Amino acid sequence: MVKTNKENLLEIALQGEITHTAIPSTYTTTWDNKSQMSLGRGGIVYNVKVGDPCYGWELGDNVEPGVSADGTDTDRAKGGFRNLSNIGNRVKVLGGEAKGKWGTVIGKVGYLPGRGHHVVMHFKQDVIDDLTIGDKVQIRAKGAGHKFLDYPGVAVVSCSPELVESWGIEEKDGKLHVPVTKVVPMDYVGQGAGGSPPQASNWDIQTQSPDAVEFCKDFRFGDIVLLEDTLSYYGRGYYHGAVTVGVVITGPSNHMGHGIGVSTLLSCKEGQIVPKVDPDLNLKKMLDLEV
Repeated sequence: MVKTNKENLLEIALQGEITHTAIPSTYTTTWDNKSQMSLGRGGIVYNVKVGDPCYGWELGDNVEPGVSADGTDTDRAKGGFRNLSNIGNRVKVLGGEAKGKWGTVIGKVGYLPGRGHHVVMHFKQDVIDDLTIGDKVQIRAKGAGHKFLDYPGVAVVSCSPELVESWGIEEKDGKLHVPVTKVVPMDYVGQGAGGSPPQASNWDIQTQSPDAVEFCKDFRFGDIVLLEDTLSYYGRGYYHGAVTVGVVITGPSNHMGHGIGVSTLLSCKEGQIVPKVDPDLNLKKMLDLEV
């Protein structure tokens, strides 16, 4: 088991509310100059969940599985909700028909209409059926400041202790052998460079060229991917030899530079992370999420 500082991490409450689906406009222009209407991003998606395929959803563009929420009140409070929540944290519904029911944070996205952000959450189907837009949720957030004590060069980003412990990371020859579903070449990495901090939003795997579509066709929401030559420390960008490991949290897009969204979990620039490919790996199995 990788030694961490989990016993010294604060566990805090973060409150937000379920968002309405947002679209930039009625129609947008795709990368090949076609007019496209999409169903928007966020809100409550009843029939797409972690573990489901990313492709195949009509009028979907960057589909987010399950339930999306954002912070409320001041910009600082919203920033706390977006930055301090972690994949694997538990979420409690505070009101409405689903009051008292629990879910799990499964990812985070940014670059939304109106400069919004979403924390994406998984709930069982019977809970989702009772949720409404505007319902308040509270995250029991633990993970900010998370460190691997023997690997100071590895950044742990928005990753709960529960996720790390269920991951199956192994130490060998001074390196971390990290299970991933797939390794993604830098050629396919699009939107995300320059964004700061990495806790608040995501990278995109571009899904426009035929070879990229072929490469990504089997992706599922919740897959764990390693992005080559991509650094996500105190910002995000290209860095030769660096890697970013993250979770797939949105579906593909027809807009140039956009595509399958990836929320950062780990990153390093000096080769401390070695991928161990397991095509069956998925967040649904790792966190034992019920549907």
